[in-house]
Amino acid sequence: MATIVLIHGHMHGAWCWEKVVPLLAAKGHKVVAFDLPARGADTSAHDTASLEQFVKAAEEIVLAQSEPVVLVGHSAGGTILSEIAERHPDRVVRLVYVAAMLLPAGESIFSAFVTKTPMDPALAVDGASAVWTDYQLIRRRFYNKSPDEDAARAIEKLCAEPIAPMTHPVQVTPERYGRVSRAFIQTRFDNAVPFEAQSAMCAAMPCDPVIVMDTDHSPFLSAPDEFAAHIDKLAVA
Repeated sequence: MATIVLIHGHMHGAWCWEKVVPLLAAKGHKVVAFDLPARGADTSAHDTASLEQFVKAAEEIVLAQSEPVVLVGHSAGGTILSEIAERHPDRVVRLVYVAAMLLPAGESIFSAFVTKTPMDPALAVDGASAVWTDYQLIRRRFYNKSPDEDAARAIEKLCAEPIAPMTHPVQVTPERYGRVSRAFIQTRFDNAVPFEAQSAMCAAMPCDPVIVMDTDHSPFLSAPDEFAAHIDKLAVA
């Protein structure tokens, strides 16, 4: 069995994995989920948040494990996966990108994605953070295939998102990051990171395997059993 570290995405926290953690633990895996700085229950300041701060928090978790880990990242958490693999390739068995930012060296979420698409009306800028604007719009963005009860509970927990980390470019090299196996779980009915964008990222930076789920941006809520089964298989492959 494996040690699996779960990294959440924008506006979320460790809470988003709550349906998946017991399913993976029941398979015998050690599962670690945590809040990144300034997100979830973490009270770090939003206006001083950085990608480096996020990476350091994840790095501490990864290095505290007794064995190399399977690193699973959702959405913007993909940038953290890439940075950890670059810095500690021998501490990562496999990267699993889940509807996630899979970016080449020198690209940031802003340069690769945000500046190339219109501003989503589900989001607005408030100082150094992005905030959600409307219940139905944010549901459509993140949870359009999720059960009503799960979507409502998740939206209650969403937090403001620091903007600065999205502007920081990823630094990866073939010699280090390129040594680590990577897989991608694509989400076909995704309104946050469109399926076409996910496919383009996988074409530019090939992953093996690429798994397609007929879910929204949040397969850990909309199809937790199927999602956990994929992670289990990837963890033991």
